[in-house]
Amino acid sequence: MMMLKIYLYLFLCVSITAQPDSSMVRFIYNADSNHTVSVAGSFNNWDAAAHKMFYVDSTWEIDIYLPHGYYYYKFVVDDNWIPDPSHDWWINDGGTSFNSILKVGDPPVPVRERSPFELNKNLLPKPVLEKNPEWVELYYTAWETAWNKIKRGTPQNGFVNKYIDEGFNELIFQWDTNFMAAFAIYGGSLFPAMQSLDNFYLKQRRDGYIQRVYREDDSSIVAQPTKEEPMINPPLFAWIELRYYQVTGDKSRMKTVLPALVKYFEWIDNNCRTEAGNGLHYFTMLGSGMDNTPRRGVGKAGWVDLSAQMALAAKSISEIAYVVGDKKIETFFEERYNEIAKLINKYCWDDISKFYRDFKEDSTLSATTHIGSYWSLISEVCTAERFDYMRDRLINVNEFWRPHVVPTLSASDPDYDPKGHYWRGGIWAPTNYMVVKGLERYGDYRLAHRIAHNHISNIADVYFNFTPDEEKIAFEERYADGYKTIWECYSPEKPEPATRWDNTFYSRQDFVGWSGLGPIAMLIENIIGLQLRADANIIIWHVMRDDKHGVENLRFGKQSVDLLCTPTEESVTFEVYTRESFDLEIVWNENLYKRVINPGINIFTIE
Repeated sequence: MMMLKIYLYLFLCVSITAQPDSSMVRFIYNADSNHTVSVAGSFNNWDAAAHKMFYVDSTWEIDIYLPHGYYYYKFVVDDNWIPDPSHDWWINDGGTSFNSILKVGDPPVPVRERSPFELNKNLLPKPVLEKNPEWVELYYTAWETAWNKIKRGTPQNGFVNKYIDEGFNELIFQWDTNFMAAFAIYGGSLFPAMQSLDNFYLKQRRDGYIQRVYREDDSSIVAQPTKEEPMINPPLFAWIELRYYQVTGDKSRMKTVLPALVKYFEWIDNNCRTEAGNGLHYFTMLGSGMDNTPRRGVGKAGWVDLSAQMALAAKSISEIAYVVGDKKIETFFEERYNEIAKLINKYCWDDISKFYRDFKEDSTLSATTHIGSYWSLISEVCTAERFDYMRDRLINVNEFWRPHVVPTLSASDPDYDPKGHYWRGGIWAPTNYMVVKGLERYGDYRLAHRIAHNHISNIADVYFNFTPDEEKIAFEERYADGYKTIWECYSPEKPEPATRWDNTFYSRQDFVGWSGLGPIAMLIENIIGLQLRADANIIIWHVMRDDKHGVENLRFGKQSVDLLCTPTEESVTFEVYTRESFDLEIVWNENLYKRVINPGINIFTIE
């Protein structure tokens, strides 16, 4: 077997064709011509086809001009991804291998992304939290960060005029976008929440397929789907479309998007099931979004999260079809929902550990206790009896109830990492939001409130008080500005960011590519306690704070409303302003009170 030696030569500023702040990197790989060789890295979105090397005089080589900075890379040899063995500056790649690190020239100090336009905060809902003014500051910081990442479509990519971008590379991500829309719907016309979803509908294939990522330069897919890697993300479009309708009362999109939702569901149903899963659905670690969550032996059998997400999609499509009056689609997807729910309860429930688990290819259940199992709540697949067991795991201090809840792996799991290590214990806004919304489906608003309170409190603690070790900051984010930011994910044990996939650097900064769910959506929905059902002209208010709190300028249907309450030990006084009447349902001290709110200022007290 031939020993392959890899040499990397860096030539600084050797060509007049190079940009002033770029240098030529020459990659040379010694091997015979019976190979295909390329180099992939952070400089080309890890695209193995982007920089194919040329065979010249018994070696493979390529020259690439790169702006000065730090890069991660690998050689791709006959589809095998290989770190550079002659270069000992490596970092874990999040799996079982490593990425090589390359420093080109004199890297400049990076600069945070900023919008050229000022955000008019007066047009946003204004939260009132007498005892937590710092959370209000965090709320506006989240909006500002999201504002800085709004992008515009181009003739080359064919995207919509404006869309919200996760903002960490040159791709748009399907499940990031869905969760961004979940909080951006409160931003009204300032934030293109649902228009951002339209980017994916615009690129949907005729057979219904929607890829999990598209390139932002030309909207091309990253790779063709295969049985081994279908390149999908959690199918959350229908759930978010339904939430948008319920929160805003706007059903103008529903007839238009319904065919796209149906076709996407059908594509996954037809292409992401095998006999090994007995009708359950599968995808991959990257496809699940929970990149490095252990899934040993699950393969193409039954992933409990995707199966429950498909149940949620079917349930949401059925409800959308009901709203638009399509009885045939409504009935079909109601039946499909019941079928999937039955399969999950039959094959994914572990009667010994009392927990929903992945169903493995050998027909046994996975031992990994991960947060993806809680999609069984939001999809309402979980039975009432089993809900009690699932809830018990959440509040168990030896499992999911850590100093910062809810970790993506139970602390009892052997793969749990107290530093977070991305999805091996990290605290993530999308999964926390999913758990909270699931608890609401079972009427447990108080636990939902506790989780939201803990989550926002920890985010605020890190935002205001955390000073990082800059050696643990990724090279591309060493802004040297104090690092007062919202992070991609958080440690379950300490008030600090979680480590990312390499378990070395902290996770990404300025991450309101869904971390805004805590400071914005959960703040309004769970801390202040408001459920907007504009589709039924009802606001439900779960009052669980003892200070003056509420929201002003909150979009509700076609108007904005102000809602404030001042609790005491024996009563709570409400002040509500509206231009159009609506029904207000108040849940306080476990009791339900109903009031008709008339146009103008409404002041009343409940004792």
